[in-house]
Amino acid sequence: MKRILLFFIVIVLTALLPCALHAQKRLHTDEWVDIPALEKKQNAWRFDDTGSNPKVMQESESIDVGYYKLDLVIEPQNRLLSGSVVVKGRSKVSNLKNIVLNLDERMIVDAVTGDAQHFTHSANLLEIALNSTLGQSEEFTVEIFYHGTPAGGGFGGFGFNSQAEEPVIWSLSEPYFARTWWPCKDYPNDKADSVDIVLTVPEHLTAVSNGSLVEVISNEDQTSTFHWHEKYPITTYLVSVAITNYAKYSQWFKYSPDDSMEITNYIYPAKLEDAKIHLASLPEIMAFFHETFGPYPFLDEKYGIAQFPWGGGMEHQTISSQGSFVEYLNAHELAHQWFGDLITTANWQDIWLNEGFATYSEALYYEHANGTDYYHEYMARMSVKYSEPIYRADTTSVNSIFNRIVYYKGAWVVHMLRKVLGDETFFALLKAYTSDARFAYGNVTTTSFKEFCEKFSGRELDWFFNQWIFGTGQPAYRYEWDVKNENNSFVVDLRIEQTQVDQHQLFTMPVEILISSETQDTLVTILNDQETQQLRIPVSFPPRYLTLDPDNWILKDVDTLSTIDDGKVRLGIELKQNFPNPFYDKTTIDFNLYRTVAYVELKIFNTRGQFVHQQHIDLPNLGSNSFQWDGTNFNGTKVTSGVYIYQIESPIFNAKMKMVHLH
Repeated sequence: MKRILLFFIVIVLTALLPCALHAQKRLHTDEWVDIPALEKKQNAWRFDDTGSNPKVMQESESIDVGYYKLDLVIEPQNRLLSGSVVVKGRSKVSNLKNIVLNLDERMIVDAVTGDAQHFTHSANLLEIALNSTLGQSEEFTVEIFYHGTPAGGGFGGFGFNSQAEEPVIWSLSEPYFARTWWPCKDYPNDKADSVDIVLTVPEHLTAVSNGSLVEVISNEDQTSTFHWHEKYPITTYLVSVAITNYAKYSQWFKYSPDDSMEITNYIYPAKLEDAKIHLASLPEIMAFFHETFGPYPFLDEKYGIAQFPWGGGMEHQTISSQGSFVEYLNAHELAHQWFGDLITTANWQDIWLNEGFATYSEALYYEHANGTDYYHEYMARMSVKYSEPIYRADTTSVNSIFNRIVYYKGAWVVHMLRKVLGDETFFALLKAYTSDARFAYGNVTTTSFKEFCEKFSGRELDWFFNQWIFGTGQPAYRYEWDVKNENNSFVVDLRIEQTQVDQHQLFTMPVEILISSETQDTLVTILNDQETQQLRIPVSFPPRYLTLDPDNWILKDVDTLSTIDDGKVRLGIELKQNFPNPFYDKTTIDFNLYRTVAYVELKIFNTRGQFVHQQHIDLPNLGSNSFQWDGTNFNGTKVTSGVYIYQIESPIFNAKMKMVHLH
């Protein structure tokens, strides 16, 4: 949904780009900053009217709404909304006597007509007694006449503001604030098949909403009526109102050699030239998403952006509301037309399916526009520690639902799923997902998405979704490695541990390991699913570097205890501490060679610089080598206790360290 963005400070979330403390951090020039909470008042709204009332829940789920018609008069000077809403639906039970709709109790209901006998309005619920009991699948129609000044809530709900001394009237209803300004079944899992939005406003203003503009009527009372029709299924929080003295600015998306769709943007007149500059790439973003995700879902209606006072953006179906036009925000809100509008989360617990996909789509677009390196850089900027699950068990407040975790970690889940499945399967899956009749113009849950991914890919993915969606934290890898020469070839001994603290979750992930020298490298993939894992990896060259997950496909922390010192490697030798140290009888001196030399010599000195021992190896191995010293001098007698210097020499390098002998 939204992102919010305070210009030079900013960044934001997206789809619901929170102007709030979900306002995520977002990339703006070179700065990434956290955005402060939008309005504290959103915490006053708690969504407990159904969860704590089984009767209300049962009655709400007993109907399926198929159609709404909002016919509203907006009076900016009085901050007043009045009119009616027609609700058509059908019974899902065998003896339906009442229907329950959501409507803020501060809105005044004047009358309910149609298949209604009487109504009560309290506790933000409108309960309508039907004039006859309906059987299963039987239909009803009611019309609610009401008026009032919407109280707003959450990220806004419904607002009266101004720009350049002109009124701005706007809505932002996500997650459950459509009820603040119109009566509806305010749950994301009941999409109306179609909606008419009829808005009467002062004649010099333009009223913008979802779908197609059917007509504009000039009225005798110096008002104009704008009739919009959304013919595709739409959930309540996506129904939009945006009203001011807009300047209209059109772009064109050419989706075939012979056809184009108008991108219609409604901009504050004073901001029009600035918007034209920042929206220049919007058709290109549309073309990329159209090709990558499948056809734009509302191709025979429109897409556009309506400017509004909020700092970020909201993905209203066919007409995103945005307070700014930074490119990643344009991409985020447009991606929501597929992930959020075409396919809508069935519940707020699974909001990552909207926000994670839209945030990841930003990175995908930048990969297309700027290349793979920029893509990985963009993802890395969202690599922050997230201790909570992505699945939002508590949906009673806006702050709980639109936690930054659903944007950033949600994007990382999609990023990691891409790697697990492979690009060919992943991108084919995206198109299959958006075109699947079970989801397109309908709803999805994490479970149904997981099952779809499993069937499409032919792979069991419980392990992936359980740990990343329902689990907490992220893996913390610690590793150390060494090189040995065996039968004139090299073997990397690699030890990997998962060390995440205060978490009882062990992660299972395929992990890429890049082993390289100055001139060669090899990439191997291992399945890491253990607290401690010991691996032996044969390579055909003497390795100098080892990198865990070199392209950053896993959300993780990494620490290395590797004994490989790159500075010493560049010298051609890595001399290690003898073991044991201190020692009595004998000790082993290990070293790795990274350059071919004719010989190496071990020389041992006491602290006075006296030469006490020497050993020689001709044509030593590239890779691991070792000497043993039993603490004797040239005569075979034990040296006295004390500190000794051991030194490895060759024609082109030398290295030395200290050890302690006890006699």
